[in-house]
Amino acid sequence: MQDFSNNDRDVFLIKTEKMIDRGALMSRYSRTVNLDIRSVYEKEFKNNPEKAIDFYKKIFLDYGDESISELITAQMGIQNVSNILSKIIEESRIGLSYLEKSSRYVKYNKKVNGHYLFLDADGAGIKKYENEYNELCNELFDFYSKSYDDMIKIYSEMYPIEKFNFEIGGKVYNYSEIKNIDDDSVTKAYKSSLRSSVLDEIRLVLPASTLTNIGVSGNGRAFIALIERLGEYKTKESLKYADLIYNELKNEMPEIIDDATSKHGIEQIEYNMSRDLIGYREQQNFGSINTVSLLDYEDEENAINKALKLMVYRYYGDYNSIDLTKEEKERLLNNLISIRKNRRHKIGRPFEAINYLFQVNTNYGAFRELQRHRFMSIVRKPLSVYYGYDIPETINKTEDLKNDYVTLMEKARNLYLDIKEKNGPDLAQYIVPYAYRYPVAFNINLNELTYFIELRSNAQVHPDLRTVALKMYNEVKSVHPQLSRLIKFVDESDYKLGRLPAEFKKETKKKEIQ
Repeated sequence: MQDFSNNDRDVFLIKTEKMIDRGALMSRYSRTVNLDIRSVYEKEFKNNPEKAIDFYKKIFLDYGDESISELITAQMGIQNVSNILSKIIEESRIGLSYLEKSSRYVKYNKKVNGHYLFLDADGAGIKKYENEYNELCNELFDFYSKSYDDMIKIYSEMYPIEKFNFEIGGKVYNYSEIKNIDDDSVTKAYKSSLRSSVLDEIRLVLPASTLTNIGVSGNGRAFIALIERLGEYKTKESLKYADLIYNELKNEMPEIIDDATSKHGIEQIEYNMSRDLIGYREQQNFGSINTVSLLDYEDEENAINKALKLMVYRYYGDYNSIDLTKEEKERLLNNLISIRKNRRHKIGRPFEAINYLFQVNTNYGAFRELQRHRFMSIVRKPLSVYYGYDIPETINKTEDLKNDYVTLMEKARNLYLDIKEKNGPDLAQYIVPYAYRYPVAFNINLNELTYFIELRSNAQVHPDLRTVALKMYNEVKSVHPQLSRLIKFVDESDYKLGRLPAEFKKETKKKEIQ
């Protein structure tokens, strides 16, 4: 394999076999005079396999220059982790990118070696309640598995295919009109949307111990922080995966990843734990919490003035010298609103100076998707049973399913309280189903807020997260009516089988390719 994609152009890919060679070579840019780093590689690295390791040992460990660890990257699969640990792994907002197994499109009813996919009591570190814990997890998965077929039947009766219209070739047809046009694609799309809608509801019964898989791509510095965070959490599962991740990376990132287990790394873990304990309180208020509360925001006139001054700042000298009239502000804001043609047109970095503090109290299933928005500065606590649970709409209307569902939720609550008393809140949360509400607080700027609301209010989004997005929009609209006009692609329509148009488009494209 060639070490570089080309040897004579100013833009090239570095393709050396060892990732650490690539990182060390790029690091030389800051100290190399008049030399193409391809020449540096030929002279210093190609015939010296220890060069990169020695370089990192000297610069990173001896001198403490952590930034160069960002030049080494890895792609890692992390499998069979609980939905407690997966959220800890995905706390990192910079340096790591994730793709996780979906609970919206993948059924969790299969057994592997005779066992449902949940972290058992031993793996969670809950030996005292092993029988009760494993038994309840199996009951939750049994309900999930058995209710699927019942729910498919209920949904197909509530939303028969004949009720829907489909767009084909720019024209809209009712199902009765397309029997001879594209019936196969329509039927497949309908079944897929039924399936995803049912999975959206029944996933709430899954326990937080449900196992998932994550693909992670990131740089050395971020992986060091991940190992430290898992070490800080100090559960049996988190310590196990901290060791597994470290051991997989130590050959790919020698000298670099050792920082996670060095004196410096241990001190960082101890500091993080001490810092987080400063806010500890023995008594907690578990009162009723709204689904969405806007906790803090600034005066709209001040917010508009600040953002619009930043818009024109690139054409001015001193920020303090910018003085916009009321008419100029209206013109600037209206111009920005008018040129936005779709939600991919961001409102821009100046609006990141406008911030909102929200508290969102939705179920844990929806939180798992909320957390993906990494511009949110989320502050959260262990999952618990203190804020009640959601009952999916269709299950709530079906007496037998509802009775079994409520019984399971109450059993989970009681076992949670028992485990918490003996083992503490961090281990007790493994038994809590996704249905239980999970309040979190976060700061978000207007640029990201606009993106979040417009993305998460569309028809394909899980209904619970869509509710959150629309309530956040209404909160902002009530206090910032002028700025909320920027959020012009919010979708407030009511949908049934919201994924149907997207599924039909997918099936049509597949047919065209074939």
